[in-house]
Amino acid sequence: MGQAYLLETSFWEIIARGSAVYFAVTILLRLIPKRQIGNIAPNDMIALVIVGSLAADAIMGEANSLMDLLLMVLVILAWDYLFNLAEFYFPRFRKKSEDSPTLLIHNGILLSRNLKKEKLTEEELIAHLRKQGISDPGQVKQAILEVDGEISVIKRVGGAGD
Repeated sequence: MGQAYLLETSFWEIIARGSAVYFAVTILLRLIPKRQIGNIAPNDMIALVIVGSLAADAIMGEANSLMDLLLMVLVILAWDYLFNLAEFYFPRFRKKSEDSPTLLIHNGILLSRNLKKEKLTEEELIAHLRKQGISDPGQVKQAILEVDGEISVIKRVGGAGD
């Protein structure tokens, strides 16, 4: 029973493994189109997925020891917190770590290259417009895929000369 409270894996190996997994998942998620991520910040999602997986290992008895598990959770949460701090205090880091909004419609014209880049079909975009009461892309001044995966729509006010 006392063994569960001792480290079975070296402290530095746990730090290295936790850090490697966190950064690998961070990089992979950066490659996923925005619309797949949804409303949760990517770094927070990484932390939740990894912590959830580690907790599942503990429940199933697959973790080396309780202390190994707790140290790994601490490493993941520490990286998540540090990333959030860095994004808050350093605009240059924020520009690199966060994605930027993508223009999907400009003055009623669908931007096919941007739709393709975000792996969003024209039908999906049109369906989203219908949910906002817009039946024709020509009624849209701008449709923007935001960083959080939501689509913002600005309707055209006047004629074709907007």
